[in-house]
Parts: sequence; C-alpha cells; structure tokens
Amino acid sequence: MRWKPSATILMPTHDHAHLIGYSLRCIQEQTYPNFELFVIGDGASAETREIVESVARKDRRIRYFDFPKGQRHGEAHRHIALQQARGEIVAYCGDDDLWLRNHLARLAKLLKGCDFGHMVQINVHDRNEFVVYGGSFAEPDCWRKMRDGETGFFGLTVGGHRMSAYRALPVGWSPAPPDIYTDQFMWRKFLRQPGLRFGTGLEATSIHIASPLRPGWTAEQRTAELRDLFERRDTPELRKELEEAIGKAHEGWTAPAAEPALRRLAGKVIQRSLKIAGGVRYWRPS
Repeated sequence: MRWKPSATILMPTHDHAHLIGYSLRCIQEQTYPNFELFVIGDGASAETREIVESVARKDRRIRYFDFPKGQRHGEAHRHIALQQARGEIVAYCGDDDLWLRNHLARLAKLLKGCDFGHMVQINVHDRNEFVVYGGSFAEPDCWRKMRDGETGFFGLTVGGHRMSAYRALPVGWSPAPPDIYTDQFMWRKFLRQPGLRFGTGLEATSIHIASPLRPGWTAEQRTAELRDLFERRDTPELRKELEEAIGKAHEGWTAPAAEPALRRLAGKVIQRSLKIAGGVRYWRPS
C-alpha cells in the first residue's frame, strides 16, 4: 500500500547551507511523524542541495525541489510544489528556525478546528533574549489589522492551513509587492477569503532566529547559536523561558493545556464571548 502523509511541510531555502541541517533535524524528530517535507530550493547553492539530498536519501519523507532563483523569495515555486502535496494540512518552517518536538502535533490539533491558524511566534532578538509577538485571532481587532495590512503578529514558521483552504483561494503563493513581507502577503489571502475559520494556539512550539537582527555575524557565530538552541530546544529550562516570554506578551494567557482560540469569518464577522478558561478567551461562531 502506498504511503500517504497526513501533513505536508514546506521549507524554502536560498543561502543557509550552514544552518539548514539543524532545521531539518528538528522536523525529522517531531512527535507527529506522518509528514512529507518539501525543501524548496530558490536558486540555492550546490552545497545546500547536497546537504538536503544527503538527508533525503536516508528519509523518504524528504524531497528537494531545485528551482532557479525566482522573483522575491521564490513564492511561485512554493505554489508549484504544493500542487504535488498529499497532506491534508500544510505547515512551514524557515531554514534557520527550530521547531520544538511537539510543534507539528499541536498545529495539526489546531487545524482540526480551523482552516488557517498559527502557534505563537517567539523570536530570538539576541542571545537567549526571547520576544513574543502578541496577537490572537480571538481578538477581532488583531484579525482585522492583520487582514488590512496594519500589523502582522506571526510569520512563516508558525503558520499553517488546511490544503482544502489553499485550493479555495483565487491565487495561492505568488511574489509579494516589494514593500510587503512575503508571508504576510500570503496570510492576507486567507484572511480575506470568505467562509474560513481561523485559530490561534497559545503555546511555545518553535523558535524564530531573525537574520536581519544579526548584521555582521559570521557563519560560525550563526551556527553556534543555532546549535546551542537546537540542543536545548526541549529542555524544561528553555520551555520555561519561552512560556514566560508568552506571558509577557499575552498577559494572563499562558494556558498550554487549554483549547486554542477559534474564530470564523463567514460574510460578516459575528462572534460572542463564550467563556474564560485558564486565562484564554474563546469565541465560537453564532
């Protein structure tokens, strides 16, 4: 019987050959193992291709797509790859970011109740300085501001959606205008699509290492930082630091065991407050 993955993961890559190995390993070691991983080479180096293909030879779940350099960050390549996706859900990971072992399992649980959603984004702004982008789809103003381009509170590595929702969009991944981040341009397409349900998972499941905040760092410095975080990524000590960072951004919202916050858009937005449990507010469509 042919193997069929229940999740498809996309990892775009261009020039992080010295870092991508850690990102690949953190995906391989997920507690949710039934996935296929598409690594999308956007004019990537021969070294990057060799690293990915070496890992793929030992893991049938991994496949490398070798594209020439595309417009912006090669968003059109992602659309081409997704035409071959077999997963019911789609997740994303940056080639220099880390997932904790439970990320895909938590995201899959979230997407059982919604069409497009995200886990909390946690950035490393400096060595071990964790900063969380506050925002949740349970808050009408956050949802509206993100839809209208006034703000963005999560990026590629923590976003995910059902494949059926992607197919329903008039236009999928495509090059973003020069003044808009590529992931935010894509997310707004989901937020503007009528009839979709949106969800937020308020739990630490990943770490985003922002390259623009490390100007002048050598490849050796970047590698050392990522290696350290990779080795500590599932320790109780690091998890405590990450949850404390979430608590600062979402005052009183740290409730990992609670159900995710859900929200639906169907024509006009109608919501009613149902309950407050564990400090997390919930909304359900009327």
